[in-house]
Amino acid sequence: MKLLCLEVVLGGLLLTASAVAYSGELYRWVDEGGRVHFGDRPPVDTKAKDISGNLTPINAVGSTEKRQPLNTVRVSRNVDEEYQARQLREAQEKQQEMDKACSKARSNLKILQGRVAFFDNNGNEVRRTERERQQMAAKLQRQINDYCS
Repeated sequence: MKLLCLEVVLGGLLLTASAVAYSGELYRWVDEGGRVHFGDRPPVDTKAKDISGNLTPINAVGSTEKRQPLNTVRVSRNVDEEYQARQLREAQEKQQEMDKACSKARSNLKILQGRVAFFDNNGNEVRRTERERQQMAAKLQRQINDYCS
């Protein structure tokens, strides 16, 4: 059982050491109790040895051929193209919503410019003066001018 635990700990250290070797510096030191430690930062109170250059990756292929880089450019282009396509779709949807709103506003303005009766939510007629109707029509006209082409 102790042997299994020791193997697991050593395996973990080796994996950690290989991962840390790729990400930066790796230090080795021995504490007062004689235990060996590894870390990416040296301890403050103990002298540590930089062993970053001494490690080689465990899972590296031993061939001398130059490795082909991952096809990240193609993936990046696909992501950019998808993003641009989504932005275009959203802009088109927004434009369609604006067109519908502008059409509705023009229809309402046409109604306001003629004889009109106003009703509340209960169906009761609400009295408006001619001046209020003209102000409502002018406000709607300004909104159409500002937001519709």
